[in-house]
Amino acid sequence: MPFRQAHKRKIPGSMDMTIIVILVFLLVFNWLANFLFQFANQLMPQIDHILSWPLSNWLNLFLGLACYILIWLAFVWSIQLFFFYFLAIKHRNTRWSGMRLRYFHPGLHMMCLWLLLAALPLANIGYKLPLATLIKLPDFIIQPFAGNIFLIAAILLGLICFWLFTIKFLQVIPAVMSGQSFFQALRYSWKEMPTKKILHLCLILFINVIVLSVITGIVFAVQTLVDHLVFLSARLFANSLMILFTAILYAATYELLKNIFKQSFPVENHFLYQKRRPRISFQQAAAAVLATVAVGAASCLLADNFFPRLDRIPLVISHKGSNGNNGVPNSLQSLVSTVRVKPDYIELDVHYTKDHQFVVVHDDNLKTLTGHKLQAEHVTLKRLKRLTMTYRGHKAKMVSLREYMNRAQDHQQKLLVEIKTPPMVQQSSTLTKTFLRQYGSALLRHGDLLHSLNQNVMRQIHTKQPRLKVGFIVSYNTESLPGGDNNFYTTEYSTLNNMLVKKIHRQHKRIFAWTANDRQAMQWLSVMNVDSIITDYPQRLKSILAAPRRLSYNQALLRYMLTIRQVY
Repeated sequence: MPFRQAHKRKIPGSMDMTIIVILVFLLVFNWLANFLFQFANQLMPQIDHILSWPLSNWLNLFLGLACYILIWLAFVWSIQLFFFYFLAIKHRNTRWSGMRLRYFHPGLHMMCLWLLLAALPLANIGYKLPLATLIKLPDFIIQPFAGNIFLIAAILLGLICFWLFTIKFLQVIPAVMSGQSFFQALRYSWKEMPTKKILHLCLILFINVIVLSVITGIVFAVQTLVDHLVFLSARLFANSLMILFTAILYAATYELLKNIFKQSFPVENHFLYQKRRPRISFQQAAAAVLATVAVGAASCLLADNFFPRLDRIPLVISHKGSNGNNGVPNSLQSLVSTVRVKPDYIELDVHYTKDHQFVVVHDDNLKTLTGHKLQAEHVTLKRLKRLTMTYRGHKAKMVSLREYMNRAQDHQQKLLVEIKTPPMVQQSSTLTKTFLRQYGSALLRHGDLLHSLNQNVMRQIHTKQPRLKVGFIVSYNTESLPGGDNNFYTTEYSTLNNMLVKKIHRQHKRIFAWTANDRQAMQWLSVMNVDSIITDYPQRLKSILAAPRRLSYNQALLRYMLTIRQVY
């Protein structure tokens, strides 16, 4: 349909409704996109035994893919509607009068993908940008870059350059919608977007982020004060501040979109341009504020993201048997040192060897730890035990699972064993039979737990030995959990949310969060009702859990504000 311009005469107060329209649109779009995304995830069958799939698996696959395609098309059409909306507000019926929705134009889809990539860093710090909020980077992907200041600087420089090019080509989409070819639109946008306007938009974004940072500090300070006031409920106050901060995020997103889609276009004589902005009445300002807070409250309610009423204290699990830098991970050296801290469980990793034994090591490729380019599955246990592992100044020999279990049982230390499975044994029951024959009875007798990324192996173990407690590792929270007779889920902590915790508990199963190492993450998880926290620093975690519970909410709220995982 052709673009129709809004009324030539400005309706009093119509501009003041812009923020309400955009905020409601963002909330509804993100909610519907998330709903379809979760529905599609639940439909998608596991990609194994694909050649023997029944017809129902193929139907679910195509239906799931159709949902993903529908989400993308809705995003592309929404970007075009943003241009319709803001250009109708800013311009007369001149240059953009021939704009039409282009449903399947390849160039438009390429530009929308470009915008989505540019929006991902902003969505990961809380901006409620459409579709980008669905793609959250978990901390285990980000953490390896955190300690390298030169790498961080290079990434930031790359992002800045990417954003500059994004702004430079911002007018490509409306130009294509107006009938220009894709390459004509590229040349037009490059010519029409002046450097002054690009710098102006960059300054607006910078100011936006700075203001959000200041507000984050103020909210943290207020919650810190409330945490020390006995007559106030720290949890209820933190949830109220969460609503307020979420509303501020929506307002910041509106300002960002308004400047991108509206102020990025140069003002010319034939544009509708008002030198004097209309005065906004107190009633209009109050309505806008109330509407923004209402959207923030609706967002928190839909995501079920409030800090829950605590009904459990999480168990402490030492990741790879470590307590800080107290030895080589997964070694007897670190085990003996860590048991003095008395964690509830020690987690270790095991690999299946060439001679059908199990060795305690995390990585399948041993190059980093031993200097030898070997894979555990291709080497005998006898040879592996001759290798020396080196880690942060510590050295230790590799050991078998039998040796590790015996030493743990000497100290009456319970274990959480992660079974690592390379692709060659992913669909084989040999590993399962061998493992249960060698260790099943001992693990059951000692009260140890098992978990793995390989759900088939866990299902086979549970079928053959139902009394063993087994868990599925979920490396990224999509809120669509794999079904099965597992006893618990081990989920990546930074993508975890209250909705997922409640969903798992409604299944009468437990949730273990991995791997939280900084105090902020530990204090946040301690008020999220998770059943266990896996960490490289169990002593630090135990000291936090031993502190008064009401002192946790300032750090928990800060964690929420700094790493927003809320989709809508």
